[in-house]
Amino acid sequence: MEFSFSSESYAVFWKACFLVGAILQFAFILFVYRRLAFVEQKKLSGSKPPVSVIIAARNEEENLRKYLPRILEQEYPDFEVVVVNDCSWDDSLELLQAFQEKYAHLHVVNIVENDRHDGGKKLAITLGIKGSKHDRLLFTDADCYPVSPKWIEKMVEAAAPDNEGIVLGYSPYLPDKGFLNQIIRFDAFLTAVNYFNFALAGIPYMGVGRNLSYAKASFFSAGGFRSHYSLRSGDDDLLINQIAKKENTFLCLDEEAAVATIPEKKWSDFWRQKRRHLTTGFRYKAEHRFLLFIYPVSLFLFYLASIALIVSHNWLEITLPLLLARILLQFLIFRRSSRWLGQKDLLVFAPLFEILIISITTFAHAANAVSKRVTWKT
Repeated sequence: MEFSFSSESYAVFWKACFLVGAILQFAFILFVYRRLAFVEQKKLSGSKPPVSVIIAARNEEENLRKYLPRILEQEYPDFEVVVVNDCSWDDSLELLQAFQEKYAHLHVVNIVENDRHDGGKKLAITLGIKGSKHDRLLFTDADCYPVSPKWIEKMVEAAAPDNEGIVLGYSPYLPDKGFLNQIIRFDAFLTAVNYFNFALAGIPYMGVGRNLSYAKASFFSAGGFRSHYSLRSGDDDLLINQIAKKENTFLCLDEEAAVATIPEKKWSDFWRQKRRHLTTGFRYKAEHRFLLFIYPVSLFLFYLASIALIVSHNWLEITLPLLLARILLQFLIFRRSSRWLGQKDLLVFAPLFEILIISITTFAHAANAVSKRVTWKT
């Protein structure tokens, strides 16, 4: 018997897709993404335990010259900065040794290039942790800088009173000219919207290594990076995915705790960075993968079904109000969230940027599935 997909069946199919997409989109916005918009920063503990700041750096001489003093000169009573010079062939080591003459609390771990292995960033961070003196660890990257001399204080005070908690911080990219900069900044904004809101919902699944804190004991009790050491990424998100729970994960939303990051200048660099970051998602817990998959799929379903119904069935009176309501609701939620995350100048273009980011992410996943691994630094 020949099956015929009639015009009526076509309409029913797209109406079903539209309704499913709309329900899921409004559910995400109202029950997940609203949390950051309406949360209030909890009163910090006031605890000031000694801290080890860990930075892995490869060929970062210029960035270290510009930004490392902002970390070394933090207003905090007891901290060290451990910089792991990971096989750099520029003058990073000489620069760090010069800094050591001025800053007694700077400790340098030097990894010499070895043809037998390239441990990548995970080895560098592991050696940094093993070489640190204190149990409370705070992480950032060489191409970042804290926006305030109170960064360490704010991030550490957000931890649990017993000093064992995980603290998720925020690291926006600096504004610059050009469309690429807007995409990079909005991508970081969306990422933060996701991991902050899911953590507030009791489902912490990742952090960003540019601004992240946890206890040394938590790292070693989890076996460090052993379970995903073969992957070139995951020193931050996969470890947090493994050890974070509702009761041990805290957010630091104080504007003085932000770490500004230098954005990529070329599309090719952004593409390579995006691919590297996406190599870890398939190792997330199953429930996290499912939730992170549902949102972009339902968004595409919602938009595609809307277009199909408007073009072929003139269902404008139903689709257009819901489309506008979804866009307006997202704008209001994102605008209120921007009191913590900034990027207000990008929000008017949020629907377009969101589709572009999801499309880029989809192509990056496809590229990762068929091509060679991506290294963390060259």
